[in-house]
Formats: sequence, structure tokens, C-alpha cells
Amino acid sequence: MSATPPAVAPPIHEIERALKWRILPTLLFIVALASLLTLAVVSLVMKPKHPHGLPDDPEAGRAALALAGRISVPVNTLRFRSALLGGEPHSHTADANMLDLAASARPTLEAVQRRHPGDPRALAALAVLDLVRHDYGHAAARYRRACELAPHYGEGRLGAGVALALEADRTPEPWQSRALRLQAIAQLAMVDSVDAEYPYALYDRALVLADAGHVREAAFWSARYRALDDTSHWSRALPR
Repeated sequence: MSATPPAVAPPIHEIERALKWRILPTLLFIVALASLLTLAVVSLVMKPKHPHGLPDDPEAGRAALALAGRISVPVNTLRFRSALLGGEPHSHTADANMLDLAASARPTLEAVQRRHPGDPRALAALAVLDLVRHDYGHAAARYRRACELAPHYGEGRLGAGVALALEADRTPEPWQSRALRLQAIAQLAMVDSVDAEYPYALYDRALVLADAGHVREAAFWSARYRALDDTSHWSRALPR
């Protein structure tokens, strides 16, 4: 019976070639790890953008001067603010003169939005005009697009929450109305505490949670609001 021949060691050049093929994926893995580490560091160091005010366009400023203090926005018991309207407008149905004034400003603001397609504030300005005429669906869509451009846009999140809640109020199907309220709560919850809209979002979040049947959560956020504001009529009205 013949003996098994001894194993022959592979040539040196075969070993070197195998090692070279293994080095490439290792280097790619190291590069991928370094990229992930860089992204993590950048995300921790860079502060998120919090847009506020109006687009940097003279026409937007002139439109705001024509509308501020002269337009009301029907938001029922909710709270709302808009840079275009100079802050928190009155909450009642706009009369014919107000509707005409808002309609006359729309072409100007549409032109501003075309000139600044990447500015979320231009979309928010148009969304306010949608709220004035009770077009809550279009308002919510514009606010959401604005928040896609700037996820930390306080006015955009507040506006989307208000528009969705108002659409829920006039939706007859209970399941659809509840779904809209839950979407509104999610938008209001994403308003950062550094934004001027944060107290408004707290207030509205408590109300919409109560409307959705989440009484305990509503009480919690009501208390959070009153911790910021314990003297105004808003604070006194909220527990009711």
C-alpha cells in the first residue's frame, strides 16, 4: 500500500495574492467605519437649523406689512402664530374684507416661493392663507413640505398640527378623525423647546390629546404648559 504523499506548501506568490485580495475588503471596512464615525461626530457638533421669520425677500416683507394685524385665522380653541401675520392672530372666521386681503397677497407670496423653492418659510406663508379660507388639507400639506425641508421648523410643525386638528374637527368618520388627531399630536410633539412656538404646541397638544380621549396624557402636558405660563387667561382656561 503506497504512502500518502506529503502536502506541498503553496508557492509564495499564491500566498501573497490571497493576502492582497483580503486587504481590499478590510480597507473598505475601515473606510466605512471612519465615515460613520465622522457622521456621528458632525451630527453631535452641528446644531440643527431652526428657521424663523420670513424669507429673505423684500416682497415677503411687504406682504407681511399689509397683512399683520388685519387678518384673523379661525383655529377654534387652539393657539397659533405666524410670522407672516406678525404673531398670534385673532381666532375667528375671516370676513369678506379679510378674505380679499389674503387673496390679494397670494400671487405675491407664490412668486416669493418660486424664487426661493428651498425656503420652508415661503411654504409656511402660503399655508397661512390656506388656513384663513379653511383649506386645512392644503395648509397641512404645505406645512409638511416645509418640515421636510427643515425638520426643526417650529412654525411649520405647529401649523401642521393645527391644520390637521382642524381637519379632524370637521371629518365625520370617527376613525379618520382620530387618525388626523394622532397625526396632529405627532407634529406638535416635534416642536423643539428652543422655538418660540413651543408653548403654543404644548397648549394645543394638551387639547388635541383630550379630544382624542387621552385624558391622562392631556393632563400631563397641560401641567407642562402651566409651568411656563401660570398667569394668562390661556393658563386659566386650559384645565377646563
